[in-house]
Amino acid sequence: MSFEQRLKRLEEIVGELESDQIELERALALFEEGVACLRAATEELGKVEAKVQRLVERADGTFEVIDVRE
Repeated sequence: MSFEQRLKRLEEIVGELESDQIELERALALFEEGVACLRAATEELGKVEAKVQRLVERADGTFEVIDVRE
């Protein structure tokens, strides 16, 4: 599942959880699925960010995050 698909699924889960007519068992299953989707999306986002940025040390000892594509 792609990052975008996970975000879409999370939106669907939130929409269903906001319903007044949801049963407790269904709500719990959706919550568990949502947590799993969120963890997977967060992990994927972290990997992508690591590819795009890197931390470099300047001559004065401070650090700067730069775009790898530079």
